[in-house]
Amino acid sequence: MNALVIYAHPNPMSFNAAVVKVVQEELEKKGAMVKVKDLYAMNWNPVLSGEDFQGLHTGKVPADIKQEQADVSWADKVVMVAPVWWHSVPAMLKGYIDRVFSIGFAYEYTQTGARGLLGGKKGLVITTSGADEKTAQQTGMLRDLENGLVNAVFGFSGFSEFKLKNLYAIPTVSDDQRKQMLTDVRTTIANWA
Repeated sequence: MNALVIYAHPNPMSFNAAVVKVVQEELEKKGAMVKVKDLYAMNWNPVLSGEDFQGLHTGKVPADIKQEQADVSWADKVVMVAPVWWHSVPAMLKGYIDRVFSIGFAYEYTQTGARGLLGGKKGLVITTSGADEKTAQQTGMLRDLENGLVNAVFGFSGFSEFKLKNLYAIPTVSDDQRKQMLTDVRTTIANWA
């Protein structure tokens, strides 16, 4: 099994970093070869430029995008880990999606409509929010993440399975509660991988 973990948080000491560590450990326990992409540490360029756009449509894919697409192709399982900011993920991750999950690689248009090109893969998005579960449901945050991120990226790209796991109220819960969340992430990965 090959697993790609794509991580977007600017603070290397964040709770998200702890989540990534647990995800990597659990995937490796399952025998996976794991690649972790820390987008901030990579200084990933999240801006889809006009030149990028032209290249993607003419088959002249820029080298940085081509490398990331090779890693997505290599992976059987893709895990994205990021905080929730304004009902979505940071621009760094959104820009990764814009540039890497592109037409001709992740999907194509046919006579009968759009068709995902990344079939057979499993996707998991793990997010952290300041909002508690009740607030996340009442404000539509969870619906926005499910529709605008998980279904829109993994579903549209043809992944065979995909889901969202959000960890709630990170800034206000106790250290013991955060430890329990990490245990829960371990269980999620063990059952999912």
